Amino acid sequence: MREVEVSLAWLVGGAFVFGACIGSFLNVVIWRLPRGESLLFPGSRCPGCEQPIPAWANVPILSYPALGGRCRSCRARISPRYPFVEALTGALFAALLYAHGPSARLLVEWALAAALVAVIFIDLDHYIIPNWITLPGIALGLVISVAAPSLGVPFPDALRGVVLAGGAFWLIAEVYPRLRGKQGLGFGDVKLIAMLASLLGTYAAIGIIFLGSVIGLAYGIPKLVIERKGMDTRIPFGPGLAIAGLVFLFEPGLWRRLVDAG
Repeated sequence: MREVEVSLAWLVGGAFVFGACIGSFLNVVIWRLPRGESLLFPGSRCPGCEQPIPAWANVPILSYPALGGRCRSCRARISPRYPFVEALTGALFAALLYAHGPSARLLVEWALAAALVAVIFIDLDHYIIPNWITLPGIALGLVISVAAPSLGVPFPDALRGVVLAGGAFWLIAEVYPRLRGKQGLGFGDVKLIAMLASLLGTYAAIGIIFLGSVIGLAYGIPKLVIERKGMDTRIPFGPGLAIAGLVFLFEPGLWRRLVDAG
């Protein structure tokens, strides 16, 4: 029994390290993708002095405390977001492995978790959710539902979720501007919920919408108060949906159980 526990601990630790490495790449994605820059070239550089960042310093979770949170060349302050994204991604990868065990499905869960981490910070910064994340995610979910439903959800459930959840969001995104003369729900949110539905199913998508709305209010109301712009305040919905998506990634059947219990 003890050998099993030790082996699991090593696996979880390895998952954290792997996730932190993916998180390092996500920092590049979060910075460059919205700007239309290559994710591969040139290599990582300091935004202040443009000096290349050495390989050892490209792991902020280690280099950030070693450098005192500053660039080694120009001493410009480095955002603590970089090590946070690494640590968050590593923690998610480790927690998913611990919760669900090693399997082929775990690779899909890791991929979705990484995509959602990128969505959270890109939408917070730029009020956009890149098609380069959501459209391949929708396609992946539907392909998996046909070719290997054990890694996702059966095709009827995936398609129903895309049509119902994505369709409902699309309708809101289309109708709201016609009624109010301003954009409400973005089409990035439409594609995000469709991606989540294709990978987690209809019931999970419905639960994500409800929980995401609550989370959105939790950070939206303070933003309304602080900015004092009333209904003109821009509040990104993507982070709320993405955080809810992470919750349902751990418990895909949560909403169905709540409905059945009710």
